[in-house]
Amino acid sequence: MDGPLSGYRVLEVTTTVSGPMAAMVLADQGADVIKVEPPMIGDPARYLGSSREGMAALFAVLNRNKRSLPLDLKDGQDLALFREVAKTTDIIVENYRPGVAKKLGIDYDSLVGDNPGLIYASISGYGESGPYENRKVFDPLIQATVGVSHDQGQGEPRNVRTIMFDKVTALTTAQVVTAALLQRGKTGRGQHLSISMLDAALYYTWPDLMWSRTLLGDGVQHTGEIGDWFPIFKVKDGHVSIVLVRDESFELLCVWRNSELHLDPRFQTFLARQENTAELKEALEALLADVSADEVCENMDAFGVPVARLNALDEVHADPQVQHAGSLVETRHPVIGPMRYPRPPFNFEGQAAFPTRHAPFLGDHTREILSELGIDEGEIERLEARDAANREILRSLLG
Repeated sequence: MDGPLSGYRVLEVTTTVSGPMAAMVLADQGADVIKVEPPMIGDPARYLGSSREGMAALFAVLNRNKRSLPLDLKDGQDLALFREVAKTTDIIVENYRPGVAKKLGIDYDSLVGDNPGLIYASISGYGESGPYENRKVFDPLIQATVGVSHDQGQGEPRNVRTIMFDKVTALTTAQVVTAALLQRGKTGRGQHLSISMLDAALYYTWPDLMWSRTLLGDGVQHTGEIGDWFPIFKVKDGHVSIVLVRDESFELLCVWRNSELHLDPRFQTFLARQENTAELKEALEALLADVSADEVCENMDAFGVPVARLNALDEVHADPQVQHAGSLVETRHPVIGPMRYPRPPFNFEGQAAFPTRHAPFLGDHTREILSELGIDEGEIERLEARDAANREILRSLLG
């Protein structure tokens, strides 16, 4: 067994993050993922961010365990090849702007006649209709629309420093299409699934970020915002996060530091501490100014007080729990060299070692994929010749 999705084929027609990550999850779970990209440049994420030997780190992580097939979907011959592959496919994931897939002739209605069991997932920014349907979308724009940029508690609006909703949408899409596979097992039919980043973002953030805006009408007891519950404290050699929701936790911290701060009326209860967050932060940082982060964590752990040291980005891989759990994989890509990235947060019984395949360069699997489908040798040679010519052009352009 190579994973629970072994034997299922996914055709990925996406770029950047939301679609590639959704297909990556399916690939990590054993699906055969064929990534269709435009000839010459391919997915622009190949060149986005830190890179080596012509492949970006972002692309290398999100496109592991996949095979690459460059096709120009505006070309009649290439479109015919795409349709042949689509006939053998269980799942298609695309993230074109609304209407583009239909113009290309690769939308659900154009393909389902030859493949009634097809599960077709369309990822969009704001949905496939409405006043924002034609907007170009990036993750920070979704952060702005759903209020996340406004509510960072930093004195002025700012974005989260990760493309959170691209990835939330990816995980949502992966779950939705596997659920659709279960439904197909009952009905024998596939379906078109429309997933917007806006809807996924609201679904994800609402329970906590919007709890003060969930209960409507009068008589609601408000307890402040959850983002204000967890201040971060500066210590001698860094910062720590200490969760002081319980009064007992706050008292234990104070007693450890030989302080009577827990008797101060401003801090005696959780609600009082929330009303005086700035004063609490200043007072506790004074108590902890000569204590190391490790010492704080060791003692708070011993007292049963929730605590964590704040790791810098360059420290995450060395965290003792991360190392103990083997949460990160260090491997070597055959072209771009040594890499480090997370293993999947799941481990199915009998699944092959991870990763089974490194992220491909454009066209690495053209012959392999088309030969499996019995495509004419002349067609395969045509694509290979084009790919070779495009590589030379790209090499000259990039120097």
